[in-house]
Amino acid sequence: MHYERLNVANWSRWRPQMLRLETQTYEPSRQDTSDTLEKIVCNEKGVNLVAIDDQQLAGFCLGAPLEAFAHVRGPAEDPFRGNATVLYAADTLVDDHYRRQGIGRELKTRQIDAARSEGFQQISGRNRAGLADAMWQLNSSLGARAIHIIEKDYQDGIEPDLCIYYRIALTVPLKRQNNS
Repeated sequence: MHYERLNVANWSRWRPQMLRLETQTYEPSRQDTSDTLEKIVCNEKGVNLVAIDDQQLAGFCLGAPLEAFAHVRGPAEDPFRGNATVLYAADTLVDDHYRRQGIGRELKTRQIDAARSEGFQQISGRNRAGLADAMWQLNSSLGARAIHIIEKDYQDGIEPDLCIYYRIALTVPLKRQNNS
């Protein structure tokens, strides 16, 4: 598996596969539009990565400064918004074919390491309760702590309609696992 930064230079190359993966992985209420993904990927302070197997996108991890997400519940109310110290982890997706191989963990670990080295003090993000339990377990294993439960966020008729807003402190480097 090859990992690389995702940015304005390679966005158009991976865009179609990223949109396919969004559709494959998320229910419609959690899917981002191409424009939204592009704003995240092209944010000059973003920390975005792709996992590539030959020419196939195996997964991706997107994040940009919290300030870019004032329209999202959680970041909109975050007391650290405006401090330019928090990276908001917007998406982490792994293609079904590549799951359970440590790719999601490697993407998140690399994102955390890069965010730390680029001066961010924390990472925040959201996980949908129930439907994203595996992602919540991964984030928890990397130091995430729930700071707020957002009710009735998706309003798509799928229960539970709860979102866990979390934070990861970037004070201590992560210990790498050898299964990646």
